[in-house]
Amino acid sequence: MMDIAISIISTTTTSASSAVSLTTAIGIGVGGALIAILLIMLLSSREIITASSKRSRKVLAMMDAVIIPLLVVFSLTIVFQVLEIVAPIA
Repeated sequence: MMDIAISIISTTTTSASSAVSLTTAIGIGVGGALIAILLIMLLSSREIITASSKRSRKVLAMMDAVIIPLLVVFSLTIVFQVLEIVAPIA
């Protein structure tokens, strides 16, 4: 029983360390640019749909469900980049 617990812990640690290395290899700049591009495309699509005569509340609700989390991630990316400039981590 103890061997199973140890192997689960080591597997969890291994997967967590590989997840960190995957995110750090891309970097926050590339991810931030992709988020910004996707956010601009979604916001402009939402505006076009809103101006259309065939708009649907379901489509707008779906667009909002995608846009709001991206806005949060984009805002946090900007905050972290500003904090990195103002107070660099040693």
